[in-house]
Amino acid sequence: MKPINLSTLIKFAITGAVIALILISLLIFSVNTPKPEWGQHWYIRPLIVTQFVTSIGGIALYLLNLKDFKSKILNLILLICSILIFVFFLWIGTILGLDGTLWN
Repeated sequence: MKPINLSTLIKFAITGAVIALILISLLIFSVNTPKPEWGQHWYIRPLIVTQFVTSIGGIALYLLNLKDFKSKILNLILLICSILIFVFFLWIGTILGLDGTLWN
């Protein structure tokens, strides 16, 4: 197992947050007429929650790839699983961020 590099860990977290920011911004800013019951600043929650949860997914992606197998097939399977886990975090962050507004 490789040692944890804190700067690389932070880079993965920031990358996850940036990916979430881009995707959630595309959803949020495509709304032309938000419902009045959402409130005036309804878009702040999705911008914060989605980035936070997806940055945790980026950290999970990094931590899962610390394990280095001798077999290239096992390394590939681990990489695919870690990417799927990252996508899961992105999906859950989007659901939690948009709950009560666009996700209703």
